[in-house]
Amino acid sequence: MGSRVRALADDDRGVLVVGALTRGERGRERSTAGEPDRTAPRVSHEIAAFSLGFADVVVDFSSPEGTLRALDLARQIGSTLLVGTTGLPPATLAALRDESARRAVLHAPNTSLGVAVIAEAVRRVASRLVDFDASIVESHHSAKRDAPSGTALRLARAARDGGARLPDQQVVSIRGGDVVGEHTVRFAGPGEYVELTHRATSRDVFVVGALRAAVWLAAQQPGWWTIEDMLGIDA
Repeated sequence: MGSRVRALADDDRGVLVVGALTRGERGRERSTAGEPDRTAPRVSHEIAAFSLGFADVVVDFSSPEGTLRALDLARQIGSTLLVGTTGLPPATLAALRDESARRAVLHAPNTSLGVAVIAEAVRRVASRLVDFDASIVESHHSAKRDAPSGTALRLARAARDGGARLPDQQVVSIRGGDVVGEHTVRFAGPGEYVELTHRATSRDVFVVGALRAAVWLAAQQPGWWTIEDMLGIDA
């Protein structure tokens, strides 16, 4: 995801990647390799390498441990923070919530713009089909760690917010192959059912949403923000 953020940002005049925080010693090696280039991002595994005012937004696609490092980096440079990492433990979510009192924090288990819109559609459908039974099936590649996915949990919350009957056992996860991400929400009633499906065919869809959200977030006041806020959706 980090390499795709850099690649797509290079084609976006509204975004400039100025640095990357990496794991281990590889960051140090890459930051000193090759000829000096003023336009190349600073790459380091040490937070101390980045100074106050270095960037407007820190974008995190990593791991629960990496999210805490991203939070420390945002504090170090005084930036806003966009977290796209899934499977965060309650303590990490609580730390992000607490930090949102001091800076703008956007947490998005899925930065796809389409997922934000379908979540709103799920809530609206659930509010109309109140006697239907809801279920969610989500599929991802075999290396994905969290199950159900953060997106499935987000859609489940939307369905329940709309009044749907959705037991936890009706949220089903499938892991296998190289599936980028597929989520189907079904509302089943007497003689009919309704399905809403989102399929991601490329990981770039998450990068496109993250870059748009980063530009928006840079102008926001301290607070807890979502992709829905950026799109003007009343979640």
